Amino acid sequence: MIKRKGAQSVQVIAGRRVVLSAGVGKTNIEELKWLSQMVLSQAKQWQKTGWAYIADCSQMSPVTPAEGGELVEMTKKFVEAGCKAFAFAEGNSIMLKVQAQKNTQRSETGVKEAHFATVEEALEWLKKEVHI
Repeated sequence: MIKRKGAQSVQVIAGRRVVLSAGVGKTNIEELKWLSQMVLSQAKQWQKTGWAYIADCSQMSPVTPAEGGELVEMTKKFVEAGCKAFAFAEGNSIMLKVQAQKNTQRSETGVKEAHFATVEEALEWLKKEVHI
């Protein structure tokens, strides 16, 4: 079941320990806080076994520095809650890839991270490289 708020949506990939979020257009801090809470609630059952997160940013606008700070905090919370890897689907946007990489670096979590054009490529990487 997909849950939505504003520009954001969240769902669990059936049969996998993967939470997928997708955004369309411009988001804001309130929506990002909601997103963080929703992802954590969906992944709570896998805290001990580990899980992965995919952010489909392919239809998103770049974020502001304040929103980037919220994404850094979200990354820290996800890792603390057992997230083993982050995968980003960014289409062909170099700007989104650079922003996502910087946010993960700023989180200082050392979480495994990869960037792809599509969600399908991200799912395949998680299956082969992370075993989730």
